[in-house]
Amino acid sequence: MVEEFNRLRKENEQLWTQLETAQKKVEESELRIRELELRLESESRTISSLIKRVRGSLVEDSKKV
Repeated sequence: MVEEFNRLRKENEQLWTQLETAQKKVEESELRIRELELRLESESRTISSLIKRVRGSLVEDSKKV
């Protein structure tokens, strides 16, 4: 009975370690996702700004012709 208890305790400790590792991976993944979302937003704003500038330049060029 003592051996069974020790085996179960050891298994329980291993499972907790695996759970903690998995939780850390989830947290790291969530952080990485947020970083990528922020980067996407920033780059999207940059691209939109560049498109507006190009369109404005094309309008000005077409008025000159």
